[in-house]
Amino acid sequence: MDTISLRIDPDLYVSWPNGGGFQQVEIRINDVPLIEIVRDVEFPFACAEWDERTAKGEKADSIGERGWLAGNYLYLPPSQVLPPSRNFFGEPYANGFRTDSDDPVNMKSLLLSCTCGITDCWFLLATITVRSDTVTWNDFQQFHRDWEYKTLRFVFDRTQYAAAIENATEQRVADGALDQPL
Repeated sequence: MDTISLRIDPDLYVSWPNGGGFQQVEIRINDVPLIEIVRDVEFPFACAEWDERTAKGEKADSIGERGWLAGNYLYLPPSQVLPPSRNFFGEPYANGFRTDSDDPVNMKSLLLSCTCGITDCWFLLATITVRSDTVTWNDFQQFHRDWEYKTLRFVFDRTQYAAAIENATEQRVADGALDQPL
């Protein structure tokens, strides 16, 4: 079984240039930050896209460094991770895009958001299935790309999963973690 931990670290507070910001809740799976795990999976796709775009004549200075899109996310604020939010218990994320009602994307939960502060700009989703003894994260999807995440599938012991969320909730209360939704 995989393990999950959630950490509220003041060093992960995001301050926007014009004021405001929010506290991120870092997600670690098997002691590895989720963003690093995702970056490793996305890197070949991001590089291939960069190669294709520059081969078609786009200038590198206008599309960033090769592979920069890989893992280019922020963690979510407590309001989207911790109770009363049901996001990490399989509640689908209501994105701001028109999709067919039967589109599978409408049944996925939000895991990571864009670094610009607008969640729907660049976000990662997954199906979260809660059973009596396990919680499974699979069928990952970058909403704006057709990248493949077949190697990403995590199965957590439900008791350990719930304890991780409870521990982060207690830490939030104890620390008074600042929380402003994206």
